[in-house]
Amino acid sequence: MMFPVELPSASGMRPLHFTILTVGIAILALLYLTYIGARWSGYWQSDRIWLEAPFKQSIQIGDKMFVVPVEMLVGSVPAYSILPGPHREDTFSLKVSWPEMKPARRSTNQPSRPAADTNTILINVVASSEGETMRDRLAPVYRRLARGPELEGPAGLKILTLSSAVSLERDEIVFEETSRGSGFIARCRQSRETGSQCSREMRFGDNLTVTYSFHRKFLTNWGRLDRKVSQLLNSLRS
Repeated sequence: MMFPVELPSASGMRPLHFTILTVGIAILALLYLTYIGARWSGYWQSDRIWLEAPFKQSIQIGDKMFVVPVEMLVGSVPAYSILPGPHREDTFSLKVSWPEMKPARRSTNQPSRPAADTNTILINVVASSEGETMRDRLAPVYRRLARGPELEGPAGLKILTLSSAVSLERDEIVFEETSRGSGFIARCRQSRETGSQCSREMRFGDNLTVTYSFHRKFLTNWGRLDRKVSQLLNSLRS
């Protein structure tokens, strides 16, 4: 057995410097573990800047200004959104939970449609002052394409079936029987891949069109659903 002739020489590092180095390494390790935990839990997504509520983004669309919580927005959040001031857009989308109308929990699922087994509503706001609405197409288009007579639907609504009996996807127009041009109307599709989803289109002011998607089970509360969506958008107006 051999023994060292002399002990290793000291590094010359001062105790204070060594303490600072140790603390720095510990902080980097903590940040790395936080990052791994966020990626694993789904709170960090590649297309989204990770910002904590209650950060809000000002969006001008048409002649209207909205102040929207970032966690409610669907899709990527542009880097400039962290800067002050409104940002002009042609469209924006929101994802909220029913009936609270609060930001839906972030998910790695496709954001383009709500999940069939959740109480999620997807709202899309578009700058549009022209073009026919679904209500405008009820008599000249949907009634002519219907396969069979009108059927009784949930909560006093009527149903027109557009798909054939052997189709793999059921396609229906569900509407309120009224003379009002703004009466409730939605298009509902059912398939194995998407479940049973409905899409409702309506005007919001003079130059905005709002389309919101929801699970078919919410048709029993269609009046409340319309009011909740309108109230949410009005509450975000600046």
